Amino acid sequence: MEPNYQDPAKEPTYRSSTKSIPSYRSVLKPEKKGFGLPGSFLKFFALIMMTAYDFAVVIIQNGKLYGYSELYYHMAIATEEGQWWLRLHDALIITGQFSFPFFAYLLVEGFIHTSDFWKYFRRVLIFALLSEVPYDLCFFNETYDLTRQNPMFTLAIGLLCMYFMQQFHRRSILKWFSVAVCCALAYAVKSDFGLFGVLGIALMYNFRKEKTLRILSGIATTALLSLDLYGIGALCYLLILLYNGDRGHLSMKWFYYLYYPLHLTVFYLMIYIGATLTA
Repeated sequence: MEPNYQDPAKEPTYRSSTKSIPSYRSVLKPEKKGFGLPGSFLKFFALIMMTAYDFAVVIIQNGKLYGYSELYYHMAIATEEGQWWLRLHDALIITGQFSFPFFAYLLVEGFIHTSDFWKYFRRVLIFALLSEVPYDLCFFNETYDLTRQNPMFTLAIGLLCMYFMQQFHRRSILKWFSVAVCCALAYAVKSDFGLFGVLGIALMYNFRKEKTLRILSGIATTALLSLDLYGIGALCYLLILLYNGDRGHLSMKWFYYLYYPLHLTVFYLMIYIGATLTA
């Protein structure tokens, strides 16, 4: 079941005997269905960007360039072929900045509309746990590594953050304290996109009725996440601005959940088999 959650801040719609007067929420609704890009397009675009980034890190860096070993890596990039692979890697690595902001934005949309928060949260958390071993194998060549956790944990913490913001929406101190705790949690567990990822989710939820502030808060936190690339990740909001609020005809919910651990597993098997055959 996809999200259809009742927002506690929703104002009632008052009716007269002659004409219905819309609530302020309907007037301030950030997106209008119609012309523009549906959520399914944004999610698929993010999937392509994520896959390109993982291909660059797992297949090229850790596979073709032997990135698991610093010695072999430097030997590989010293060759002409290695330099070609390195240039392709550097071009593709930028795409990693254009995936998480889409998933974070659509996570906020999902939370706003979910009919069963805990079911939604459990689903994200379960797939975060299922993805951890493939993630660690691909990025660290270890079954489990504490260096960094996969970004689905950041999404799960982001969901918890919005839940507590909703529960404490009339108590500002508790609301923002819960945001601080969730950001600290993401930082402590070292989840990918961590602190700023959760902060961006919290701010976009907080400004859910004001599209301009919602977009600006997303741009700010995304720019902070990609400072090493001059904040290039913020450019993804050019597409998000075209979001029309429609889920789209092809939701493929389970495909997106399964894709993350499965594509990492396939990538690792590719480099493992390749290394075995060339040993």
